[in-house]
Amino acid sequence: MKQLKTILLGIALVGLIGCSSDDDGGVIPPPPPPTDQAPTISLTAPSGGAAVMPGGTVTITWTASDDNQVVGVDLSYTHDDGATDTPIASDLTGTSFDWMVPSEALYGVVIKGVATDDAGQTGEDTTEDIFAVVAFSERGYVMTETCADCHPNAADDERLRDGHQYKLNKVVDGTPPTYPNSVVPNPPAGSTWDDVTYVIGGYGWKARFIGTDGYIITAGGNNQWNLATEEWVDYHKDELKPYDCGPCHMTGWQTLAENGGVNQDGLVGIEGTWEEPGVRCEECHGPGVDHVSTQSATEITLDLTSEACGTCHQRGGLTVQPEASGGFIRHHEQYNEWLMSAHADNDVDCGSCHDAHIGVSYGNPGIIAECEDCHGTPSNAHLVPIADCETCHLAQATKSATKENEFVGDVKTHIFTINPGAVGKDAMFFTDAGTGKTRTNAFVTLDFVCYQCHTDPLTGEGGGSSEQTLAELSARATGIHGG
Repeated sequence: MKQLKTILLGIALVGLIGCSSDDDGGVIPPPPPPTDQAPTISLTAPSGGAAVMPGGTVTITWTASDDNQVVGVDLSYTHDDGATDTPIASDLTGTSFDWMVPSEALYGVVIKGVATDDAGQTGEDTTEDIFAVVAFSERGYVMTETCADCHPNAADDERLRDGHQYKLNKVVDGTPPTYPNSVVPNPPAGSTWDDVTYVIGGYGWKARFIGTDGYIITAGGNNQWNLATEEWVDYHKDELKPYDCGPCHMTGWQTLAENGGVNQDGLVGIEGTWEEPGVRCEECHGPGVDHVSTQSATEITLDLTSEACGTCHQRGGLTVQPEASGGFIRHHEQYNEWLMSAHADNDVDCGSCHDAHIGVSYGNPGIIAECEDCHGTPSNAHLVPIADCETCHLAQATKSATKENEFVGDVKTHIFTINPGAVGKDAMFFTDAGTGKTRTNAFVTLDFVCYQCHTDPLTGEGGGSSEQTLAELSARATGIHGG
């Protein structure tokens, strides 16, 4: 019995070893023995926000630690918001790995690293910022096909059926370019398609041709094909005409002075280079590689002002009155015309009425706002159903390729204001004393407006409907909207 008491006392004393007492004299148990900790890993590169060429190499670096030993690191990537995890490499023992990225485009790429310790425990980390695997030029252009990967509604065939992308079209192996609504049947007489490197235009109005030396074909005349009349006309017959139209016909144009004297395709007649022929996404939005890499709206240009359109849709400067020639306003001067209109003073920009991605030729629905949306239904308007607002206020007083008659060109003017007086189009034009050029006043005369339908009794020109003198037209037009 005495021996049992001694054993129990010994056990109690052993149990108290390492224990301490709290302030109340209670016994505090010893801390638990240490446990094995999971490893940690921190990915240090790539930092994201960059682009890697397909098939290129990106270096992934990391630091990893464990209270015992990290035995391996596995790397993977995702490019679909984590829906799939694709392996890159496994059981890595160093602190860096050179990854040869896939050969196809990937957007929103995030890399994940998983460290494993000798107890089989894991820790992971992912890169904070996304990056892209995408082809891009030295100047950061990614081309239309890449833009369409994420913006199909702005770049599909239906929305791009306007003249912008068809400003210049390559002839490949003697095969002419094709167009969605028009046909350029042949090159100029004396040439075959093997003699042509590019077609200038071919959509909407006219086509000209660049030869194998890069110069515009002018020899012998009959070198411009007019689509509306299906006839050949002369354009600078027998002149040596280099192609230097890049600022408004190309995406990412650089002159010889800007690019160090390089001719596109080595053709001496082309006085510059481009990133992409025609006016494509990045001509208006700027080089897209940073936007594609970060998917940030702040990394792309979004300028809906008329000034942006006016970079190309003007002639002679952004403040001058439109030039005229042969009794019509010269083409691509919509910005100059708009500046003279009341719209310019009322914050009605090009983008207020037009969808920049959709043309208006061939019935394409590029108009996003109707006149009535702002002006309401006009009172005492013309009673003939064909005479909509734009029939009169957007009269075809401008000529690009050809004219229908002396009062109807092939481009709608954007001056909008109509002079209701009994004056003809001679009153619309004047000679600029400073330059000697013919320019346009800030109104359209009634002959341009009314002789689309009516007939001028003096010349017999017009639309073939009833003959009306300018005096008769003025009497009808004055105050037509109750003004």
